[in-house]
Amino acid sequence: MADPLGNVSDPQHSALGDGIHRQLGATWKQWRKAIEQIPPDHWRTGDIDYLIPARHALHVINTVHGYCRHEQAESWNGLTDEFFGRSLDWEGTAADELPDQTQCLAYLEHVGDLTRAWLDGLSDEEILSPQEAFPWTGPNLLSRMIYVIRHSQDHSGQLNAELRRRDLPRSAWET
Repeated sequence: MADPLGNVSDPQHSALGDGIHRQLGATWKQWRKAIEQIPPDHWRTGDIDYLIPARHALHVINTVHGYCRHEQAESWNGLTDEFFGRSLDWEGTAADELPDQTQCLAYLEHVGDLTRAWLDGLSDEEILSPQEAFPWTGPNLLSRMIYVIRHSQDHSGQLNAELRRRDLPRSAWET
């Protein structure tokens, strides 16, 4: 599959948008590898409900889906409606009802495409202009996207620690 958030070299992209694509793309490349290599019998299971791999994957993808827009969605869980046909709560959905690995990979690609289209429509000036939709992330879209990348990496670390505890392969750092 093509990396929907990978490197871009088209001169019509903003320099800041290009940097965001590169860094979020590397983060999501890690997630793609993790999702692909987790054994299916470990995907929706775990000793600690919060650390079930499917929960983390759904949460990270849904978070990017929620932050990569101009305004807050009415319901972040409702963002999954358009893709899965139902609202999914990453914390509250029963483990056996969480998306399988193929579905999560497809959702990651879908959100990657949406994110790319959203960022491609922004100039450097717009990325640096004040934003009020998500004030806790900082004063502008650049700070919001840095927040999103940090959030994704935080969960990547949690997932990798859980995979290490289970003596399973972990996704490696991507550049």
